[in-house]
Order: sequence, then C-alpha cells, then structure tokens
Amino acid sequence: MSRTADPRHIAFTLIQAGQKPTLPLDRAIEDAALQLEHLSQKDKGLCHAIVFGVFRHRGRIDQLIGRCARLAFDRIDPKVKTILRLGVFQIVFLDRVPDFAAIDTSIELAKPICGKKASGFINAVLRNISRSHKDIALPCSDKNLIEHLDAAFSIPPWLGQRWTGRYGKEKTLALAGALMDLPPVTIRINPRKTSREDLIAHFERKGINAKPTRFSPLGLQIRTSGIAIPDLPGFNDGLFQIQGEAAQLAVQLLGPEPGDKILDACAGLGTKTCHMALEMENKGNITTNDTGESKADRLVREALRLNIDMIRTTHVDMTKAGVNDFSSYFDRVLVDAPCSGLGVLARNPDTRWKRNLKDISRMAALQKKILNGAANVVAPGGVLVYAVCSCEPEETTQVIERFLNKRKDFTPDTSGFAACLPFFCESGVETFKKTTFPDLLEMDGFFMARMRRNT
Repeated sequence: MSRTADPRHIAFTLIQAGQKPTLPLDRAIEDAALQLEHLSQKDKGLCHAIVFGVFRHRGRIDQLIGRCARLAFDRIDPKVKTILRLGVFQIVFLDRVPDFAAIDTSIELAKPICGKKASGFINAVLRNISRSHKDIALPCSDKNLIEHLDAAFSIPPWLGQRWTGRYGKEKTLALAGALMDLPPVTIRINPRKTSREDLIAHFERKGINAKPTRFSPLGLQIRTSGIAIPDLPGFNDGLFQIQGEAAQLAVQLLGPEPGDKILDACAGLGTKTCHMALEMENKGNITTNDTGESKADRLVREALRLNIDMIRTTHVDMTKAGVNDFSSYFDRVLVDAPCSGLGVLARNPDTRWKRNLKDISRMAALQKKILNGAANVVAPGGVLVYAVCSCEPEETTQVIERFLNKRKDFTPDTSGFAACLPFFCESGVETFKKTTFPDLLEMDGFFMARMRRNT
C-alpha cells in the first residue's frame, strides 16, 4: 500500500503535525484534506479514530509504554514514540483491529521512517504491551490522584494539580471524566430556511438521530455515525451550521436585533457572526474582525452558503483599537477572545498536550487588552459581551473584574442577562455572567459576561 493510501501513515503525519504547539489538530486535518479524500470511508474512519484516540488516551498510552519499554520514556525518539502511541491505541482501545495487525502495521510504518533498529524496538514494546496491558493497573486515585488523572483521563499533572487545588477531588474527577466523553456534534439551525422540528424529521428520514439542545432554542445534538459534516443532509442547502451550545448562548446573550450595527471583534471563522446575522434576519450591519485574511475568505464563503450578505470584514489589531479604526461606534460588540481552550478538551483533545501554566497568564494578558480595545468602540448605551471557551479564573472572572475596575464607563448588565438567558438566573439573585462546566450542563466549558456602556 502506498503511503498516500495508508490510513495509518496519514494518521502518523496528522499526529506529528497536531503535536506542534501553534497548529490546531483540526487545521492539520484540513491541510491533509486531499490525502484523506483518497481513502475509503472505512479507512478514513480508522484514520480519524487513531488520531483523536491517541490524543484523547495519551495518558494511559504513555503509562503503558513507560512500563513496557526497556528504554526510559524520555529517551525514546519522538517519531518512534508517535508510532508506539499509534500501535498501543489500536491494541488497547480499538477492538476492531486485532493485536497482530496493530503490531505488524506499526512495524511496517516504522521501517521507512525510523529504520530497522527502531522497528525492532517498536516490535518488542508492542508485543509486551499486547501481553500485559490488562494486568497493568491505573494509579490509585486515593494514593496518587495526580497520576491517576494523567493515566485515566489524560489530564496533564500541572493541570491536575491546579484543578484539585481549586475544585477538590470529586469535582475534578467528574470534570475529567466529562472531558473524556466523545461529545455529540452540535449544530444550530438556519431559521430562515428551516425549523428545528423539520430538520429533526429530515435527519430521521436519513437514519440520523437528533435531539434538541437543553437551552439553545436553535440547537440540535446529533450522532453522525462516521458521516462527514459536509455530507450531512441539508448542509449544502444551508439548513444549519456546526456550533456548540455554549457558543450559541453567547450570541443569545449579545441579543442581536434587526437593524443593529454589530462588531464581532475576534471573529475567527465567523460561526458566531453568521448566527448574529440570522438573528438579525439579514437586516443591519455586521463588521467582523480577525487578523487572518484566510479566515475572512472562509467566513465570506460560509455566509454565502447561508444566504447572508450583510457582513464586512476588517483586520484591526483589537489590542490597540479605537473608533478611528472603524466607521463609527457599534450598538453591540462581541469579544470571543483567544484563550487557552481548556474548556473544550473533549472536542480538541490535542489541546491537553499543548498548554502549560504560563499559557493561561499569557492569554489573560492578551484578553484584557482586546477587551479594553473593543470597549472603546461600543456606543453609549451599547452592549459588550465577553466570552471564552475556558473556565480558568484568570481568563474569566478576573478579566472582567479588572475591566470593570478600570473602565468606569461600563457596568454589569444584569437586566439584559436575565432577559437573554433567564434559565441561568437563580430566583432573587442578579448576575451578569455565567460559567458552564462540562460535567454539569452537557456542554462545553465556557464563560460569558454581558456589560453595558453608560449613556
């Protein structure tokens, strides 16, 4: 089999690419689209299962390699380590692949990449793991919780220590367990083209089970059974977009209305931008801002698929933004800021291995600057919503506290929060912010806050 048609070789290249700190795994997969197109549906499914499985279960995989290899784990060549991980995942977690096949294909994969000597080492380690992995217990959570979190839930030690210190043992175990679950695909319907009930019925006719999201009135959760998103019925007709429920609620908190002038300050690929436009019935003006022009091009294409034509793209440095960078002030501004992504580890398992403690403080410093710049272009009486896919205090409550202490021209908008997200308001308790945790609400870890500029 040629390398271009070998799902394991493609998985190897994707895992290698996905380990780079600055390259998200989903971007690596997009870059490999042409290679993946040449695979059969079965091989494509195998490739994806290996790639995501290796990142999701790397803690246990590395524990087994460390126990069964004669060479110290830190001394193993990175490429050899990736092939070992690929093989161990198939042996331990992929029932449809026999152990002998996982071992043999790993050796064949290794020969041209690592050489004959390394192939022999891989053979010995994988055979040892095949024989003994069921007898190698996880570290006891009572005796060494941090090692248990690493091996059982792929929570790196630095993060395990952080969470147990903040949440305690039981909450941390629940959170870690929720982040190991394979999340359903969550979509948001296009209300200009369909209803939630009609799309559920449309999916059911195609044998796809879908259920409404708990809070978002536009969301559906589906299990795709290996169907690629663009192949889902209704995708090409613009009936829906992929969007997590928490992200949908962030737009709901902003409260876009027809005729508004809105800035999406950190638009990225523009999923929230399109959500706003649909809430506005394609009436008004939305300015999207991001530093990457390639993202803007994709955003425009996505808007066309959804029949949206009210979006203008810009590339302003929001850390230094002022009204002179735009044509006027905005009625509403959304700051979906760059963050550590520690709230969405279930969807992005590669993030587990790319973050460290310094990243949190580094992202928090950037978030404060972006929020302050975005605040400069909010019209008097206008709304400012801050959101991140993280539950870490430095990126969430502390950013908002510092902002409100510094910017006396903004106040918490408790009445607006209650009007937009009443289900998050406890009786008799006013709030303007919410953190969602994956173990409690069956959605991504997310933070959102609504503020208003004084008139």
